[in-house]
Amino acid sequence: MKQISLTVPDSFVLPAFYNTQSELIVSIALSLGAEAYETLYTNVMDKARKETNSEIVAKLSEEYESQINSLQEDAQTQIKKLRLEKQRYEDALALMKHQLELHEQAFLSVRNEAQASAKTSMDELFKSKDAQIQRLEGLLEGQLTSVSSKVDYLQNSITKTFSSSRDKGAYGEVLIEGLLKKAFDCEIAIVSKEAQTADIRMMRNKNSEYFWEAKNYTRMVSTEEVEKFRRDMRLHPKVLAGCLVSLRTGIVGHSRGGDIDIEFLEDGRCILFISNFLNRDDPIFYLQTLRPFFEILEANVLPVKEDSDIVRGLEAKGLLITNLLRNHATSVAKHRNSIIHHKKRIDTMFTEFQGYILEAETQLQTLLRIAVGNNEVVSNTIMEVETELPERIFKKPRLSDYQERHKEFISWLLSVCTVSNNSQVEIKHIIDSGKEKGFSEKWIRELREEIFQEASWVKGARYINGLNLVAP
Repeated sequence: MKQISLTVPDSFVLPAFYNTQSELIVSIALSLGAEAYETLYTNVMDKARKETNSEIVAKLSEEYESQINSLQEDAQTQIKKLRLEKQRYEDALALMKHQLELHEQAFLSVRNEAQASAKTSMDELFKSKDAQIQRLEGLLEGQLTSVSSKVDYLQNSITKTFSSSRDKGAYGEVLIEGLLKKAFDCEIAIVSKEAQTADIRMMRNKNSEYFWEAKNYTRMVSTEEVEKFRRDMRLHPKVLAGCLVSLRTGIVGHSRGGDIDIEFLEDGRCILFISNFLNRDDPIFYLQTLRPFFEILEANVLPVKEDSDIVRGLEAKGLLITNLLRNHATSVAKHRNSIIHHKKRIDTMFTEFQGYILEAETQLQTLLRIAVGNNEVVSNTIMEVETELPERIFKKPRLSDYQERHKEFISWLLSVCTVSNNSQVEIKHIIDSGKEKGFSEKWIRELREEIFQEASWVKGARYINGLNLVAP
């Protein structure tokens, strides 16, 4: 038999059942009571809890129903706003797409216009280039003519090496024949092999015949040669006038200032004496200045000598004509010098004009690269346009104003040098560093006049002012 000890409140009264029943029944009653208590307490607590939770939920629902409705209304309002915002953004996106399409169409139109404008500009440039080429061809032809005359002049010195007077005379005849053909529009014939005649006959028209006698001597032409030419003139009365030309020396009795003299025969015809003919700068041009003299002779009637008054009149006219011819030769020489001076000015203007054309071509190339190039080309071109160069060093203000080869050199130079007013860089260092980048010494030295200011790179100097070499 087991005894147990329990602790209960003071107010607890032990039921009599536990005192009257046997130990087995008491143990069964205790077990059943405990189980019943546990069952009843759990069910009651659960039911109470459920009832309590329902009340709380109902109470909370009543309390927060208005807030929930307000939140739902706010949520609905926000959803409507979001939908409106979405619709507005969709409309804006559609508008942007439409504007993008319009911009693409405008870009295509501008691109087509730029291509058309560029084609028109290039056509105009080609036309101007063709005109320039034609003008240069004309200038080249003139230069070739001048060079040809100078070559003829140089060839004249060969006659000094001729061994016989026959060879010298033949060369002089051929030389005068060629010069006369270039100077006058007339018929020229060599008649030196005929008896009692001059070396060359010149026919300006059917009634205007002239004799030309060429003397290629290293000594002065003697009086015997002059008298022989007078005799030939007297034997041919139809000849209007004669010209005795000494290529390298003077003529005895007729060496005057300006190397020109005139003499009248008894019948009123004249002989023109020209000394040191090849000493002129331009023999052909000198012969062309005699055209007024021949025109006056052809327009006047030949006088006939009858008495001494006529002789004195002819002599006075001869002296006057001689002075006029000398003055005319001097005036022509002045005009020729003026023409040479103007030619030099025209050459300078042409060089400047070529510079303008190159600058215009560079600008056109920049425009075309922006119009038809990709993003990289456009960005590089914009960078070149926006790159400003120091005016104290370079002639042009922007990098885009130069040609491609010059751009490469300037970009490289500014990458290895800094701009400093009080600094100098030795040209030898620039040349040595430039050779590694493919720039030759001769090409770099030629850039002094093309891209550098005179004050920055002085002619003959060893340094370039305003730059400081910071990298090899």
